Amino acid sequence: MKAGTILLGIFQKWSIPKGNQDKILATIQSWSGRLKAVTVLACCLLVFPLVGTVPSHLPELRTKLSVPSADLKIRRAPITALFRKGSELFRSGQYGEALQVFGAMRTTAEAEQFGDLAARAAGNIGACEFALHRYRDALQAFLEAHRMADAAGDLSAAAVFDANIASLYSEIGDLDAASQWTADALSRLSPKDRRTAEPRLLIQFASLRARQKRMPEAEALFARGLDAADRAADLQLYANGLNRLGEEYLKQHNLKNAEPPLLEAYRIRKLNRFALDSSYRNLGLLRMEQGDLPAASLLLDRAIELAARPEGPLPNWDVFHQRGRIRLAQGRLREALDDLRVAVWLARDWRWNAPSDDAARIGTEGWLEKVHSALVEAGNRLYLETRNPKLVGETFEAAEENRAASLRVLLASSRDSEAASLPPAYWATLGRLQQAEVQALRNPQSPAIEQVAAIRAELTRMELALGHEGAPLPTGLLDRTRNALDGATALLSFHLGESVSWMWALDVEGPVLYRLPPRVEIEFQVRAAADAIRTDAPTAGATSEGLYRTLFGALDARFKRKTRWLVALDKGLFEAPLAALRVDGRYLAELHAVEIIPGAGAWVEAAARAPSPTHLFVGLGDAVYNTADVRYHKPPGLSAAKALLLPRLVGSGREIENCARAWGGPRVLLTGQDASRGKLQEQLARDPAIVHLATHVLESSSQPAHGLIALSLSPQRENQLLSPQEIAGWRTRAGVIVMSGCHSAEGPILPGTGLLGLTRAWLVAGARSVVASNWATPDESGTLFSALYRHLSADQVSGPAAALRAAQLEMLRSGGWRAQPRYWGAYFVMGTQ
Repeated sequence: MKAGTILLGIFQKWSIPKGNQDKILATIQSWSGRLKAVTVLACCLLVFPLVGTVPSHLPELRTKLSVPSADLKIRRAPITALFRKGSELFRSGQYGEALQVFGAMRTTAEAEQFGDLAARAAGNIGACEFALHRYRDALQAFLEAHRMADAAGDLSAAAVFDANIASLYSEIGDLDAASQWTADALSRLSPKDRRTAEPRLLIQFASLRARQKRMPEAEALFARGLDAADRAADLQLYANGLNRLGEEYLKQHNLKNAEPPLLEAYRIRKLNRFALDSSYRNLGLLRMEQGDLPAASLLLDRAIELAARPEGPLPNWDVFHQRGRIRLAQGRLREALDDLRVAVWLARDWRWNAPSDDAARIGTEGWLEKVHSALVEAGNRLYLETRNPKLVGETFEAAEENRAASLRVLLASSRDSEAASLPPAYWATLGRLQQAEVQALRNPQSPAIEQVAAIRAELTRMELALGHEGAPLPTGLLDRTRNALDGATALLSFHLGESVSWMWALDVEGPVLYRLPPRVEIEFQVRAAADAIRTDAPTAGATSEGLYRTLFGALDARFKRKTRWLVALDKGLFEAPLAALRVDGRYLAELHAVEIIPGAGAWVEAAARAPSPTHLFVGLGDAVYNTADVRYHKPPGLSAAKALLLPRLVGSGREIENCARAWGGPRVLLTGQDASRGKLQEQLARDPAIVHLATHVLESSSQPAHGLIALSLSPQRENQLLSPQEIAGWRTRAGVIVMSGCHSAEGPILPGTGLLGLTRAWLVAGARSVVASNWATPDESGTLFSALYRHLSADQVSGPAAALRAAQLEMLRSGGWRAQPRYWGAYFVMGTQ
């Protein structure tokens, strides 16, 4: 059977045990007997008219060649023959063979110096790589084709390559980059190409806007794209557009609007013998949402049959994942787990073939979080029935494999070579981004908001040259993590789900699994506890104790006895002030030193990193934030730019002095106009043990918002704002970065990726730990931080989490307002120590 043959290759690639191979192949062989029933059922379901679709995102193959002059026809004839042969192979699904033909076409075209044909051959190579799900190679081919088309003056081809690159980024979930490439493609279309290419681009743009939660704009774009496809008599595109429209409604659980376009797309495809795999997939998901699980299961069986050909247009992991979800809903746990194991195995190759920029990596984490989440639920529910301990290890590793995988890639990369590979143009573009951010903050209604998004997409393109190579976590992560723990430490890993959540507790003895309430219930308790603690509300004690019971109440005594907790959080938990939670009349900080870690994989891999080689303290504070500051001096003859003026933080100078004194080692204090980007970079190059930043932290104009560290005005009266993107491009071996500014931990929190923003950026830059705050605190003297540095200087082996805990306990016992958890409970440590 064809599907079985494909999976045997997968088994060999990932060394899957023979027993599991037999089980999965037996499942696959049972599909064939259901096909007739599926077909009959589908026909019964799809008789009524309706409206909508999402096709595969295969890029458009160039199907036209410019007409050459008569004297060149003989030289061009062999190339056009290769083009026709490659196109036929591509249309028949023989992508590997087509790739070889288009490679020969490019070689011949370059030898004959036909730049336009070479560019189109390169673009078609990219289309083949895309169809083979080799996204990194596809992107490089498209970028090369784009460059060649521009050089040859073939603007029509360049527009198509823009659209193909947009399709690729859409496929892996990088919506901002996909939107920018689509907009570029629309702007490049010539009048001649507009009739055929514009409908496809409008539908693609509509889908992107829907996924960006801009549904009214998406609906208008869908209407324009579908109307244009109808006028062009392009039935296949019309059906694809309907299918994609229906899928976007389906994602929003708008079943009433989703059903008509999905059914109409199926009808058109069936009558015209177009590919039906994505129709069966989406209709299966629709029936599942409608509660018709038997019909949903049969439709997904059919989708898998169609996608099981050697290189189906849908990523194979997706259809296995969706059928696994349906079987999970049916309570068929073993079959669901088999499907989801296959989905995860296939997804690994898909992930590591994604483009090498960070935004693309984060996009794949978002997609694959759903796959890993489903496997976790199926495996854990089966464990509760069977008590098979191997399932606990399998689900722990599934959750941790996707957690912060993009951060792992960056942390594992060679830092010196990365820094050297950043071209000057990258930093110049970052400068333009900073200027646009300032203008957007000064006037949120200005065009600078759109400029920020466009410049971010431009930086994404540049990052492709960095080529961060990564690989899946090695096998045996559970054992490697357990072996890295000491007797005083427990690792607590959370996974929040829609219907049920989970926590794995791990120490040297092994793992224990705990079932927790659904995500929405936990998120509600987190918000209630954080708000009550931050405002010192009378309910603070009760709400924080309730959250403790929900998260940790069921823990075995052996884990509660550990003095150090490493905690891997999931979306919905990052705002929880863990140290300030109450348990039996005491605060959690009185019982445990808590360190937030990006994930078990990142923590284990960071063990080999050398600590900071110096004892240097670098403090930055009391910067010049406005031209009324007597310390501001504008050089004569220079025109002053319009700046975002901020109040002076007078107490921040005293804060960094007190902190440096408490640390007791060599120090460099950057104040006034020395609190600048250049001076800070100079000190970071010295790999300081401590970097303390007492600054304004602004909220970015882009959504979701992240923090921006405000430094002194430049002599030209320009704001110096450090963004996460810029910091992540720096390289240092700093020990601890402390950001005492308000809301310094602010940043988007994404499934699979975790907390973005300044905290993650400093870890990417090379810092071992970051101390940040979840809300504003009223202290200007740095009392808490002085205590932290005093304890850390006296005991560097125990690390910053233990030092922060000691400082928090010192505040708790000091009396007065500093003893309140609204002061000391705002701070946390994230790191890999």
